[in-house]
Amino acid sequence: KHYMLDNGKSAIWEPGEIIYEAGSLPKEAYLILEGYVNLETKDGLKLNRLGIGEIFGESSILLDVPRTVTARVCAQKLVAKKIPKSYFTKMMNSNVILGALIRKTQIRLIDSNKQSNELANELSLLLGQLSSKSSPKKNILEERIRKIRSNIDQIQQNIEM
Repeated sequence: KHYMLDNGKSAIWEPGEIIYEAGSLPKEAYLILEGYVNLETKDGLKLNRLGIGEIFGESSILLDVPRTVTARVCAQKLVAKKIPKSYFTKMMNSNVILGALIRKTQIRLIDSNKQSNELANELSLLLGQLSSKSSPKKNILEERIRKIRSNIDQIQQNIEM
């Protein structure tokens, strides 16, 4: 259920409300005026918490793709200014070089989020195996740990680019 109050230029959501879900089509981005929002993967992994003065929802607009994360209001109401898709289109078209830099950064961010989610799922599987009654073979666990370390190294390399 959505209880958002919307006057066309800004919106207010109640604590715990979902602003948009991964996979939905973007219509606008948001500038936070009050409160906090969590960005989560479709599997529920918290990627980030954003607050006053920060923008969210722009990646999907800039790359013209469906939402890659779910945005959920934290423990207090969220007040945000709506930024229409047309604003980003004009900005990207007015400065081709800036547009290319922004797209490149957004692609890296989405890739990093995807890798973080995959890593969390792999760790969850590993922990599940460690806590199960029928313990897996040592070499299987060592291989999974090597894979996790490799994924962490890859994420760090992407961040440093």
